[in-house]
Amino acid sequence: MSGFFSGVTNEQLANAALFEGLEDEALEKVKECSFFIGAHPGLHIVRAGSTGFELYIILSGTADVRRDGETVATLGKGDLFGEMALLGGHTRNADVVATSVMSLLSMSAADFRRIASDVPDLESRVREIAEGRRATTS
Repeated sequence: MSGFFSGVTNEQLANAALFEGLEDEALEKVKECSFFIGAHPGLHIVRAGSTGFELYIILSGTADVRRDGETVATLGKGDLFGEMALLGGHTRNADVVATSVMSLLSMSAADFRRIASDVPDLESRVREIAEGRRATTS
């Protein structure tokens, strides 16, 4: 799968807080277990209430997080969403809608667990992000 990432550098991945400070070997594993996807403005990348099993990391572009039709956050380069799907909360709690042309990395929960077994710090980072978001949505 790393062919999808011929133009994505380890430095670009390290811009995401989730991957900041990881060794090149760990970043290579991330690229091997991930998919590169694109989105156009207006595309619903995830929908509230749908089942999710993957995490998304924004490499470029922006998206709005919407609940009940209201924008509650704007995400950009280095931000991630879908982290709760990795931790067992499979129902999406918000819509994420592209507001520009976007490049994203998508990683399944199974692939994330595989990488996290080699890089245990990843799971704790995802838990911190998820807990922070739960606190702001409660």
